[in-house]
Amino acid sequence: MIINQIENTNNYLIRLIHQNINIYDSQDLKQVTKKIFEKINKRKKLTNHIKLEFYYDDNYGTIIILNSDEKYISRKDDEIEVKITIHIDTPFLYKIDYFDIKNNISSIENIYYYKENFYMELKDTIEKKNYLKILELSEIVYEDSYNIINEGIKIKI
Repeated sequence: MIINQIENTNNYLIRLIHQNINIYDSQDLKQVTKKIFEKINKRKKLTNHIKLEFYYDDNYGTIIILNSDEKYISRKDDEIEVKITIHIDTPFLYKIDYFDIKNNISSIENIYYYKENFYMELKDTIEKKNYLKILELSEIVYEDSYNIINEGIKIKI
């Protein structure tokens, strides 16, 4: 579990690389949520209103965005209200240099050109060795992936 604070806010990016959470199992979600709260509360106090967004991909694992709403005032100090949003159909894209694309052509499903950048969409599952190489060469995109797919130019392979 890799936890990074987002730009001096009380929000966090949590990456569970190669760890897939069963998003349909409430006990699994509770366990992960408790682990996250324990680790973050060691560093900084969370507010009483938390929003968790889960993004899941077969190759990558799980990305969780934790937003701690500082404007929300709770009636009880010992309770934390948590809202969980699970994005199960959001495709993960990989922002990559044009010259690195041709080295990974066997793993690519689609390529998009959007706002002067190239984005790869991978096949369903690929070998771990190839995936780690792609991760090293690229930047993962998950929140804006539908904009890239819908507004970008699809390039034939």
